[in-house]
Amino acid sequence: MALEGDLSEFQLTDIIQLIDLSKKTGGVYIQGRRPHEQLTGWLYFRDGKVVGAKLDDLSPLDAAYTFFTLTSGSFRFNDDVRLDIPTITQSNEMIIMEGIMRQDAWMKLQSQVPSLSMIPRLVPNPAATGSEINLEADEWRILTMVNGKNTVTQIAQRSGLGELRTCEIIARLLQSGLIEKRELDLSETLFPEFDNIVTSALGNSARGILNESYTRVGVQDYSKATREQIISALDHFEAAALRMFGASRVYGLVNDMRAYVDQIFDSM
Repeated sequence: MALEGDLSEFQLTDIIQLIDLSKKTGGVYIQGRRPHEQLTGWLYFRDGKVVGAKLDDLSPLDAAYTFFTLTSGSFRFNDDVRLDIPTITQSNEMIIMEGIMRQDAWMKLQSQVPSLSMIPRLVPNPAATGSEINLEADEWRILTMVNGKNTVTQIAQRSGLGELRTCEIIARLLQSGLIEKRELDLSETLFPEFDNIVTSALGNSARGILNESYTRVGVQDYSKATREQIISALDHFEAAALRMFGASRVYGLVNDMRAYVDQIFDSM
């Protein structure tokens, strides 16, 4: 079954209904995007019914719902992919209904929590807001994890409340004046992450090439590097790394790093 395209033109609801109608078994590989983020995962079918989903560390059901929040990106149905043990038992209709609700809720939250890479911190003097604040148990749980270091993604994972519920609570805490958005220090976030990515994928020699690329574009103080400088450094790194490691190991890696740059700067 040839089913592939872009989520901006063929929505997930249509994909599920088409596979349901044809009673196909297989998996849909999704490389999707939503504002400031790129997500990759699988949605599994058996005889046309959704039976599982995989996306990062999310539960199968949360993963399936999260796919509805993607606004664009590629998808492809693979009929040679099988999920032996079903991990989702809800009907397609219930998944679509809840997924659409998640999609609407997520769009409303974008202005308040623009990125899951955002790092919230406690307001030094919340009493200055002058209003009485009553928090529910889940809100207290989230508040205890706000330390100026954890991203919204990390808070969602550690709290067990899921992305949507966590973002709803973060938005409420921001509005109440209990927390605020922390300004990101690239020397603590982006550059160490790049070192880990490159070293893990290509080794220490590639890390040396990356650091040399920073120097070539004039990056001296990592905390003050601009988006343009970092992208330019990645261009230099890509050109040098291609000669040493080959296209199959470099292209996808550098594209992921460029996407991470956009994600970090768009959340600042």
